[in-house]
This record gives sequence, C-alpha cells and structure tokens, in this order.
Amino acid sequence: MKKKKAPCIIQLRHKLNDYGIFANEQFAKMGFLRVNVTDYISNDFPGFVRAEFRDIKGDIHTIEEKAPVLSDQEWDENTAYPFWTLVPGQILDSRVEISVTKTGKEIKRKIVKISLENPWGICDINDKTIFEVFDGDVVG
Repeated sequence: MKKKKAPCIIQLRHKLNDYGIFANEQFAKMGFLRVNVTDYISNDFPGFVRAEFRDIKGDIHTIEEKAPVLSDQEWDENTAYPFWTLVPGQILDSRVEISVTKTGKEIKRKIVKISLENPWGICDINDKTIFEVFDGDVVG
C-alpha cells in the first residue's frame, strides 16, 4: 500500500501553532491612523475623549473612545487640546490615484484603506470601521 501524503494544513500544523509566526501574520499589515484628539467629553471611568480625522473625500470622521484605548498617557479635562495621537488598525489595501490638474499637471496620491476593527474594535460615531485615507495619515 502506498502511503498518502497529509494535506498541507496538517503538514504545516506545527508552524501554525508557533506564536511567532501567528504574530507576524496578524501584525504584518498593521498600521496606525493619525487622529487629532480635540476634547475630553466625559469623566465616566476611565474617561472619554473625542478624536477626528479626514478621509480622501474631505469628510471628517469623529471617534469617541476611552482615553486609555487611544494612549497610555493620563488625559483629563485639564489636558491641553487639540493634539495628535495614533490609532492602530489593519491595512486592507493601498493604491495610487492619478489625477490631472486644470493646468495639465499629473498628481499621484497614494491612498490607504484601513480598518480600525482590529485590534481594538474602534469605530466612528456612525459605526463605520473602514476608511480610505491618504498615506501621510498612516504610519507603519
């Protein structure tokens, strides 16, 4: 009798159980969206802040989130606002958009599609989690 080969998933099981490989796969497409924290909105434990950012269409998206989720620094109503911080997310896609100005000059802009669902489940006030922003607003 000829011995059958195990399916690929079984052959690679030991690799899938390795945390290092798991972490590399999970965080390979991680990026950080730059948001502007505008104000402190609530003293309810542990404290809530409002942050804003613009997408490629110019629309302003507002995030209302717990302060410890957005930073390990202590923020309260006495903190000087506004300031910038980074929100982690998963980069889903990136592309280059080419547009032509009225004078005929060609402009290339890199656009990044990012999801704030992973790792912390952050969404804007309209429950939207996936955004298209310019690459200058994404670090990583």
